[in-house]
Amino acid sequence: MNTTATTDDEPGKMKTAGHPILVLVRGIPGSGKSYLANTLLESIGADRAVALDPDATDYTSKAYTDLSKSLTAEGVDEKFHPYRFIRGKAHKAISDHKILIWNQPFTNLDGFNKTIINLQAYAAEHNTQLPLLVVEVEIDHALAKERVAKRKREGGHGPSEGTFARFTNDYVSFADQGHTTVVVNGEDEVAASVTAVMKALETLLA
Repeated sequence: MNTTATTDDEPGKMKTAGHPILVLVRGIPGSGKSYLANTLLESIGADRAVALDPDATDYTSKAYTDLSKSLTAEGVDEKFHPYRFIRGKAHKAISDHKILIWNQPFTNLDGFNKTIINLQAYAAEHNTQLPLLVVEVEIDHALAKERVAKRKREGGHGPSEGTFARFTNDYVSFADQGHTTVVVNGEDEVAASVTAVMKALETLLA
């Protein structure tokens, strides 16, 4: 399976690349990163991309419980099981040469870098490259907090006030880390943000 992006010379057509691409979508809770990631997945196509999101993972699934049992037998701390599960899905997507859309705040720079190093090393072991695009979703903190509260009132997920405060206190831009980075505003129309991301993806297809 090849990764794809729209071409300028052939509207509606997709050009291909012989390697996967990693897209890390980061931002505080309520910034709109999940909406952006899901819309981006729809734009690229579920046959060519995969969305990875800790908050949207079914931890009651047989696949997860089987892995969790295996990791427990190996002595791996339970708190690392969700990450290992998602990382396994990322490895599969790399093998399938898909675009990985990993949606997570990534407030910790060390964890951010370790994720990138692991996935790019896995790609290299499988004789392919894994270009990286970081998408940062900016948002007014007060508006993000209102969105989270509204989502929770409607039965959705969301962090506690304390956890939200920790996210907002710890979150900083990683645009100075040397990676190709697109910064979008969570208050903008999602179509405009997707267009900006898709344009950046085109530069990684070579």
